Amino acid sequence: MRNRPGNDHLSSENDARGQSFQVDRLPGVRVFLLGLILIAPFLAVSGRLLFIQLMNAEHFYSQFGRTTESFEIIPSRDGRIVSIDGRVLAMDVERFDLQAHYRWLEEPPNKRWLKQQALMLLEPVDRRKQDKVDAAKEQVLARRQQLWDELALVMHSTSDELTESRQQIQQRVETIIESVNQRALSKQMTSQSVNTSTESNTADAQDRLTSFWNFLKETLTRPPRRPQRDRIVVREELDYHTITSGIPREIALAISAHPERFPGINIQIATLREYPQKTIAPHEIGIRHRIDEKMLAARKQRFPEGDPLDYREGDRIGKMGVERTYDRYLRGLRGLKRVVKNRQGEIIRTEVIREPKSGDDVVLTLNTQIQGQTQELLDQTLADLQRPADEKTETTLDVSSGGCVVVLDVRTGAIVATASAPRYDLNLLLSPSPEEWQAVLNNPKRPLFPRATQMMLPPGSTFKTLTSIALLESGKIDPDEYYACRGYLDRPDRHRDYIYRHYGVGHNDINLTQALCQSCNVYFFQAARTMGPELICHWASQLGFGKPTGIDIPGERGGHLPDPSTKKKKGSSPWYPGDTLGIAIGQSRLTVTPLQIARLMAVVANDGELIVPHLGHSIVPSAESSTTTRQMISHPRRYVSGIHPGTLERVREGLIDVVAHPRGTGYKTVRMKEISIAGKTGTAETGGGKNDHAWFAGFVPAERPKYAFAVVIEHGGSGSRVAGPVAQKLVRLMLDAGLLAPTAGKLQAN
Repeated sequence: MRNRPGNDHLSSENDARGQSFQVDRLPGVRVFLLGLILIAPFLAVSGRLLFIQLMNAEHFYSQFGRTTESFEIIPSRDGRIVSIDGRVLAMDVERFDLQAHYRWLEEPPNKRWLKQQALMLLEPVDRRKQDKVDAAKEQVLARRQQLWDELALVMHSTSDELTESRQQIQQRVETIIESVNQRALSKQMTSQSVNTSTESNTADAQDRLTSFWNFLKETLTRPPRRPQRDRIVVREELDYHTITSGIPREIALAISAHPERFPGINIQIATLREYPQKTIAPHEIGIRHRIDEKMLAARKQRFPEGDPLDYREGDRIGKMGVERTYDRYLRGLRGLKRVVKNRQGEIIRTEVIREPKSGDDVVLTLNTQIQGQTQELLDQTLADLQRPADEKTETTLDVSSGGCVVVLDVRTGAIVATASAPRYDLNLLLSPSPEEWQAVLNNPKRPLFPRATQMMLPPGSTFKTLTSIALLESGKIDPDEYYACRGYLDRPDRHRDYIYRHYGVGHNDINLTQALCQSCNVYFFQAARTMGPELICHWASQLGFGKPTGIDIPGERGGHLPDPSTKKKKGSSPWYPGDTLGIAIGQSRLTVTPLQIARLMAVVANDGELIVPHLGHSIVPSAESSTTTRQMISHPRRYVSGIHPGTLERVREGLIDVVAHPRGTGYKTVRMKEISIAGKTGTAETGGGKNDHAWFAGFVPAERPKYAFAVVIEHGGSGSRVAGPVAQKLVRLMLDAGLLAPTAGKLQAN
């Protein structure tokens, strides 16, 4: 009998079961299987880690250097406006702004940004070594300080000035950050309180088991709440901010040429419109300003397939004057560049895809020397009218609200000068302060008003020039027949002459030439009665009155030419006999612009050609254009239908006598020894107790006309006394400038 535990019955029973597997007999197998179950996941995780570290490490390291591409617009320059004598009247100037990325100016530097900058300086294998990371951080800080020291040196500035700009930007951005995060925190707290209230109400409605299950599921599936919420990073922290505006071009180029020396720095280029001559012809040059929504919508509707000039929100467009008329030539086309930025929003490199194209230059017919001197002449005239007539009294001379002078070439219609007073500085309209703008608007003399093209006044006796044309073409009156002028037409208190009102006498026997010379109202009253108003209005319409001249600037008005046929139309104002007499001497309901009167004188001077006054002379292509040929601007020209050369010759005789004859109304104030002048004075009555408008219009030289002109002084009084001297000084300015040559001999009066 064996001395061992157990019994024979158990052993024999087990043996009887055969060779079936018994796990208790193989404990090593059980341990192996259990170890395999535990080690297999560990091996899988370890294998994945080894793969990431050894095989795919570059993919994850590259995320530190991940970049983004965007496309930005390169602003173009609009074309210049240049005068015929070569002076720049409008131009685009480049403005260079120095910008710095917020992380490079922030003090103290952002810790996360600093670490990322340091890691970018290290090799992947060194990024896990803290000592090398710390050394790289110090290198980044030193590089940052060197950046601001070099900027101060290049910009000829002090470190304190740059530091002050940096602090102002940082203070503004921190205010934005605080405001954004405060709003977000407040919103989150409100949301949490609502959720808590909802959960409490739900728990009361359900049984404990369901509540426990929901709590368990939410706990396992929802990420844990952090004790402190991460701060929101606002866009301003990842953007560039302007440190200094308007830096010199050479400094901007020096910084742009060495990006490695100025990390985190960007030069922003913008173009600004500038008017170097300031107050030279501001109403005619006009202005370029930001396009408004209404104009942009109109262009989209006009060009549904795409704007050929590529106007977008924020672009400048011509709003007035030449800037608007020739906008399609002046407009430059923007360029495009690709900008590559890193994860922090810093610019790494840029690539120009499409170069910008500058606009073409527009050359004007204006002579800036004459223009400027004429403006000064007008200003001095208006100032003299405001001075006391007698130093011992406070009474003043006639008070004028403004004036205008127009000078144009009688053959081509090219405008040499178009001066208005008062006027304004074009640069004022670019970015006026509210106070400056209100002061201009409140000025009773209306400096913004374009008088040459929109001032509609009765022309007074200057219109007798046209009445003379109508008289001669009618054939109803013999121009050589004398008419007895007693100083009034029918009654001494109505339809009188100027000399009768002041001296009580008439012009005695007088013919057409003498009537023009002495400005005899009575002669033209009688002529108008004889031929009727229809002929006067017909020839006025033929010579362009009652409609715009077609000058190449927008907004021109055509004045008002009364229609005698309205007396036959129902509901219209009746035509009275006095209207016929009034229109013959430039009164009644007739109104004209200074430009129309100047063109009337040009028609008389050039034998009947109805020229179109214009400012545009030629288009000069930009350097980027495919063509280099200057394009001359063409303007329509036509002869007045039905007018005879003899008619104009006879009218010229009368206009010459106005200045050359001792009894002419312009003899004392306009006549010059150096050159002969032809023209007509005019004193247009205004009524209402206001002073008359003073006119003088004519052409020079009288025998071979080159230039026609019109002078008008609003409420200036007598045309011969006020406008005549201005005309004489104007001609002298043209002589001094070389536009006119002295006449060899003086014309004899007829």
